[in-house]
Amino acid sequence: MADNAAQFDERGFPDAGDPPKTGRWKLIGPGIVVAVTGVGAGDLVATLIAGSRFGYALLWAAVIGCIVKIALAEGSARYHLATGSTMLDGWKSLGRWTSWYFGIYIMIWGFVYGATAMSATALPLATLFPAVPLWLWAILSGSLCAIFVALNKYEMFENAMKLFIGVMFVIVVGVAIMVVPNVGEALTGLVVKATQRTY
Repeated sequence: MADNAAQFDERGFPDAGDPPKTGRWKLIGPGIVVAVTGVGAGDLVATLIAGSRFGYALLWAAVIGCIVKIALAEGSARYHLATGSTMLDGWKSLGRWTSWYFGIYIMIWGFVYGATAMSATALPLATLFPAVPLWLWAILSGSLCAIFVALNKYEMFENAMKLFIGVMFVIVVGVAIMVVPNVGEALTGLVVKATQRTY
């Protein structure tokens, strides 16, 4: 019983204890996976399209979007750390209506986001390999994700994500260096103003 008592703090929440002395790089893996979910293929494609159409005029919206994402992610993490329960449990505590509301919302959002993520992943693949149609790339990317989930092998998923994150980092930084952005124009894009062009 003494061992069980040592695994929980004074409020009854699980206590991970002191961080390990060795293998600290392994602790970064889950953080990298969480971070990459915040910036995915959809974000890259959407910002590239917005940038090609409007230049730096919508840069302010990208900055606000990043701030909102950080606030939501940190807020949900703080809620979990402070209460020991999930956001879903927090919603349930507000009443039964939240389960219905968020249940319907999550179902709709899940389908829309899933389709968007598969399409956004398929778009660059179809551009790189035009012999395969866009819809087939979307199905293949969705199927690959389903296989990862079905196999339930987190370590394999984490290693694949680290590889893809490294490739994405090199490509994004490489393209940024090749393009050499105009810093003056980029700073003007941080000011909210009406765009002249409409689509």
